[in-house]
This record gives sequence, structure tokens and C-alpha cells, in this order.
Amino acid sequence: MFDRLTRIEDADADVNTVDVPFRFYPCLTAGLAYYIAMKKSPERVKLLKAVYEEEFERAAAEDRDRSSLSLTPSSTYYQLI
Repeated sequence: MFDRLTRIEDADADVNTVDVPFRFYPCLTAGLAYYIAMKKSPERVKLLKAVYEEEFERAAAEDRDRSSLSLTPSSTYYQLI
């Protein structure tokens, strides 16, 4: 298994795009609307939070292993010297 941790790049870098997988774009915009509403329009917070959580669940559900093949290295071929 290969895990990699990277930081999201700044939106004002090189090409002005956010370093987020495309399936998270609706979640990102819903989250931004939710956080802005907390400051500017508190009456909309409850609705926007529900939309944000729904979009996040939808995007997170796509982050799963869909492969039927699993490769695991074997250490039986290595000899200790």
C-alpha cells in the first residue's frame, strides 16, 4: 500500500487553480459558502452546513479502493547475509 501526504497548493500560484481532486469541487464551494455565511448571513448557516456535509460525504465515498487486484510484496525471496 502506498500513502502520500501533500499540502494543498495556494490558489494564487502559477496557474490559479486549486490543488483539489475534481470530485471535491462541489464540497469545496459548499464549504466556502458555509464559512462565509457564518459571518455574513447566520440565518443560512443551517441549510448550507447540511449541503456541505452532503457534498463531503458524496466526495469521500469516491475515495475507496475499486480495484479487484491487490499486490503484496513477499519477503521470502530475500536472503539474510
